[in-house]
Amino acid sequence: MLRVLLAWVFHSFSETCSAGPGSLIDFVLSPDFASVYEDKWLYFPSGLSNSFVHPLTEVELRVLAKVSGKNAHLVKFYKDGEQFVPADVAGTARHYLSEGVMVVINSMETADPATDQFAKELSKTLGLQIEVNLYATPPQTVGIDAHHDRMDVIILQISGTKRWLICDPIGAARDLPVRSSDTPGHALYNRYQLESLDYSNCKNVTMFTGDLLYLPRGTIHAPATEDSASVHLTVGLLSAYTWQDVAQALLMTQSINRNLYQKLVSCLSQRDL
Repeated sequence: MLRVLLAWVFHSFSETCSAGPGSLIDFVLSPDFASVYEDKWLYFPSGLSNSFVHPLTEVELRVLAKVSGKNAHLVKFYKDGEQFVPADVAGTARHYLSEGVMVVINSMETADPATDQFAKELSKTLGLQIEVNLYATPPQTVGIDAHHDRMDVIILQISGTKRWLICDPIGAARDLPVRSSDTPGHALYNRYQLESLDYSNCKNVTMFTGDLLYLPRGTIHAPATEDSASVHLTVGLLSAYTWQDVAQALLMTQSINRNLYQKLVSCLSQRDL
């Protein structure tokens, strides 16, 4: 449905679109995005104009300066691949950026006006809920281990550089997964050992400031920094609904009773839960 809508939107706006994307909205209205949506990943070097990137420069410092007890749960810290919780998040967040610690800030659209503005514009354009997370990574650091996401994402490189190993989906991830699990052995487990990947179906991409990368859900990726620190935004497109969501809506509106709801859910596959 959304793929058809994107094709129509592009046709309607094609006369006014620039030759190359300058903003995130330009990108999602481009034929490039319409042609790969939910199908294959796309790397767009220099896809973001300076006028789009500049208001987001050092956004991590501005947000961390405002961290308080109310929103401290949105900030996460990783050292040598392991998450840890400092005693005083608000008092030490900025310090950690220079101490080899990766800082993740979730729900950036609730914490930064510039992020909130483009997230609202994107949501209005696509008709989807938008979620934006920030990753500030020091040099020579492996970010999150190889994994796939349960939502389509668009990566915006705000500063520095970052190398991405990108691999085609394998197993259940080929079916555009809408649920995932961090539990090893689970049918929806979304983590991978690098040695288990088929590198003939993988490519390395190094992103620089202003670059843009689209990854359909299920696409395996493993980010890491080299000699430069990196700040990027991951823009999640929350477009996936399952048959369980439909059954839940029917139950909440009292269109079906709980017994029928439970019978419906018992018939669903893992992907639809």
